[in-house]
Amino acid sequence: MKKRVMRLTAFLLLLAMTLAMVSGCGQSEQSKKVVFKAGDTEVTLDELWFYCKSVQEYYESYYSSMFSSPDVWTSAYPVTKGDGSTEESTLENIAKRSAIKQIRQIKIAVAHAKDVKVSLSETEKEAVTSQAASFMEKVTKDEIKKMGLSKELAEQVFSESALVEKMKTKLAEDEGIEISDEEAQTSKIYYIQFPTAAATASGDVVVADEDNLKQAKEDAQKALERVLAGNDIATVAAAYGMGSTSGQLSIDAESDLPVEISDSIANLKDGETYDKLIKTSDGFYIIQMVQVIDEEATSDKKEELLSKKEQELLDKKFDEWSEEDDFDYDKDVNWDYMKEIDFVANSSVTASDSSNNGASQDASKEQSESEASTQAVDQTEAGSDKKEADDQTGTEEDKAKEGQTEDGDDKQ
Repeated sequence: MKKRVMRLTAFLLLLAMTLAMVSGCGQSEQSKKVVFKAGDTEVTLDELWFYCKSVQEYYESYYSSMFSSPDVWTSAYPVTKGDGSTEESTLENIAKRSAIKQIRQIKIAVAHAKDVKVSLSETEKEAVTSQAASFMEKVTKDEIKKMGLSKELAEQVFSESALVEKMKTKLAEDEGIEISDEEAQTSKIYYIQFPTAAATASGDVVVADEDNLKQAKEDAQKALERVLAGNDIATVAAAYGMGSTSGQLSIDAESDLPVEISDSIANLKDGETYDKLIKTSDGFYIIQMVQVIDEEATSDKKEELLSKKEQELLDKKFDEWSEEDDFDYDKDVNWDYMKEIDFVANSSVTASDSSNNGASQDASKEQSESEASTQAVDQTEAGSDKKEADDQTGTEEDKAKEGQTEDGDDKQ
């Protein structure tokens, strides 16, 4: 629970920091521009700017490799619509739709907080007030004028975010949602791969010929014997020139490992090495179990799985609460006002000290775990197709199979 509170605090800090980037008209103008309604609640431009910049920060931190070009936000991308057809849209427009869905969910959820029997305690309200005051001390009068910010708006956004997080926890508790140690168990292995296949620049896979295949097997067997004799596995990998095709890897129940590997290591204990070479479609593997239960990684996985289930419950409730709401992103949003929000690649706040950097990174992680509505590039509803976003980054297991170590080194 302590870690969840810390992550929530980091997430709120991120929202506060991203708001400091916003530019535009004065407060009086911003707060009068109603962009759309979430249920019976009007959402004005000053508040929506807040969420748009939060989504921008998420995209640029989580998919940083995409943002090397200054025009990435305005470039056209193919987007799948609800009917299965595709059309082109800019990443900026996709992100804005994600922000709209996020704020709609928060506003509608807040309106039903009494139904879930959740409210902020006096201590939590004081924390929100303190966070808002702390933020206001860090921005200049000029910035406040440009972004249309007020202390009341900052407190409102902090308060609503905290309330929705508390609602998600309460919904999970009411449903009796728990994550077992077995579900979340995360192990750590060390692997050495002797490749027998490699991808060309064009994406074709070239398989080793008979002579090279034989040599790879012989080298792998000799390396395995050295590891089994007690030699350090990382040292052996380096000795055979396999430093770039070896490394530690965390695995859990969701890991998509080749069946040859998962079956072979199922009964290994801490420090044990599988006593035979493991042959897969892309090479010969030597696997050593570092930790059957990586306690820290398992704890993180438990938090991740719980956050996912909490978000699923909130999504389900949101669908119920908005069942009679025929909201249309094209018709019910004032896109003329939305045009005043411009995204510029790599414009996100970079904290000046390490503690703020850490908070920003933790907040991005928290969003990736619990705010599924901000992760997508699908225009159906608000563009929340998480799978497509995740496909851009891949998983650790995919990287291993493609020939990458845990820290991103190329294995080929």
